[in-house]
Amino acid sequence: MKSFPLLVLVGFLLVSFAKKDHALASGQVDTGVEQLVFSLGQLQISCNREDNTLHKYYISVSNATYSKNAKSVQMVTRFFIDDMEDVLNSRMENPIALGDKSSIDQVYPLLKSYITQKLEVQIDGVNAIPSFIGAEYESDQIVLYIELPSPKMPEVITMRFNAFIELFEEQKNLVHMKIGGERRSLLMDKNKLTDTVKF
Repeated sequence: MKSFPLLVLVGFLLVSFAKKDHALASGQVDTGVEQLVFSLGQLQISCNREDNTLHKYYISVSNATYSKNAKSVQMVTRFFIDDMEDVLNSRMENPIALGDKSSIDQVYPLLKSYITQKLEVQIDGVNAIPSFIGAEYESDQIVLYIELPSPKMPEVITMRFNAFIELFEEQKNLVHMKIGGERRSLLMDKNKLTDTVKF
């Protein structure tokens, strides 16, 4: 699990958002900032508090957009490979090893089972059953591709995404959504299992 100083990361993100807002206001598109914010993936952030103890924060960052052609919300989420391996192995008698690109399709059933148990979505009041499309390895991360059916552009999305909460008590799952040019974010953790956004 990767560690970053909390204040440095928060400061960087604030600067990134400020740059993005400035670019949008001036008519420029700053896709680099957007991609960076959306590609942070699963982070472990450590910071020294006043009592000099180490406090750990875990957060996954996902990106979701609506595709008119596919009539679905398409979601991309990232986790560190070693964390996904730990969470899958905690459910199995025979441990597996992730990271081999040539055999990633062999773990699709395990990934699909995990995601369908951890992700529940309602779109405009109707249950949208997640479809696990596939996965790939990028450096030390595993990238999961998920589709949520929606015959029309969503107006209200309610999500319960409790991945990794069984492994990390402080886990938070952040999902950035871009629907019809509007951006909203959902944030879920053990104290707030579901979140809702309106467009």
